[in-house]
Amino acid sequence: MKLSVVVPTYNLGSYVKALLENLANQTVPFELWLIDDGSTDGTFAQLSEFAKSNSDFHAVQLEHRGVSVARNYGLSHATGDGVVFVDGDDMIAPSFVEMLGKGLNTGAVMAAVGYEWYRRPATQSDSFIELNQKTAFDQVSQRGTEFGGYVWNKAFRTSAIRSANLSFDESLHLAEDYLFTSTFVANTPGQYVYLPKLLYTKRNRPGSTIHMASRQDRQEENQVFQQIYELQKLIN
Repeated sequence: MKLSVVVPTYNLGSYVKALLENLANQTVPFELWLIDDGSTDGTFAQLSEFAKSNSDFHAVQLEHRGVSVARNYGLSHATGDGVVFVDGDDMIAPSFVEMLGKGLNTGAVMAAVGYEWYRRPATQSDSFIELNQKTAFDQVSQRGTEFGGYVWNKAFRTSAIRSANLSFDESLHLAEDYLFTSTFVANTPGQYVYLPKLLYTKRNRPGSTIHMASRQDRQEENQVFQQIYELQKLIN
């Protein structure tokens, strides 16, 4: 089970250095797509230099069109059995990729691990918890759950993404990850697994999308969640 890790970046400055170090210290091989969204601060130079260290690592710079465009580029080029999305200003544990791969190896269509962002896993464990499709949807369609609707603490089976013809909505400024994850679950019957172990750390960065969101963005986010709730009708 080889995973493709997709990392979107935009003007991350020194923040990206920590993640690159984390990626270099992963315990298993993986394919890496570093997709820069038209940075102007030298971020891409760091990515390009890092990618030279491994033939499975790729650094690409696009015109500045948003995180969803960057993620979609990485997704369309990923060749792994599973796809992992990591935000460029966050941090991951050395076993992050390995444990997500083990989760998919159980036969699951999606694997998730514990994260720290205003909350931590209620308990720490080295054993995967199994969820059915309905329970998984209940978790990913609500804000702030332990499993989370975010894409960055998860691995998605590539064949299931392709089967659902799924990509990120490039028109959205917020909640595009919730919509992607919820649409995946709503369209993908099967087993889901969660490892309640802290392997992903979300960092609060001034100037990030969530901190710069406008009132209009927040209204758009609420509309996205209404769309997500409608997806529940697809689950038997």
